[in-house]
Amino acid sequence: MLKRFIAIIALCVVPFLSARAGSTHQAFEREDALVLKAALHSQCESGKGFVLLSSMAAAPRTGDDLGDADESGAFDDLKRRNSSVTALPEGLSCKAVRLREEREIKGFFEQDSVSAEELPVDDAWKRLYESFPGAKGWMTLSLPGYSPDGAIALVYVARYCGSLCGGGSYVYLRRTDGGWKVLFSFPTWVS
Repeated sequence: MLKRFIAIIALCVVPFLSARAGSTHQAFEREDALVLKAALHSQCESGKGFVLLSSMAAAPRTGDDLGDADESGAFDDLKRRNSSVTALPEGLSCKAVRLREEREIKGFFEQDSVSAEELPVDDAWKRLYESFPGAKGWMTLSLPGYSPDGAIALVYVARYCGSLCGGGSYVYLRRTDGGWKVLFSFPTWVS
């Protein structure tokens, strides 16, 4: 009798808990999309050309450490959330940003499958630009990291535009009544 009672309770509770976990995940994904759209805002407002956005979240560079510069605690959360391979939320594309599968973008820079030789970097960029006329390069974004109180978000952004053209930065955003607003961008590398 006790086993039946437990089974009935389990049948009633498990779907509820699953639905609740799913709605929490969806809420995180919606919040992430809002933060990432705010981080992309200036790129989306760009009038000339477009960049390709990798579909996969980018982890911050291994050696990066913001140390005491990050009083918000968002950097630790950013590293934690991007410690495994994760897809970016959908709906990030705009006129100047086109979401593409990561393997499609990186395929231009991998070795030539026919000759098994490494493709010269300049030739790889030429192929990418020929395949996407009007493109100004490609970029990656991390999933946002959040401060413990949820008021600050941090996103790692890397842009690539040629063999010696690119840069990476951390973008700090603040939650306001009107949505997420960029506070500042902290550059970490340039090529």
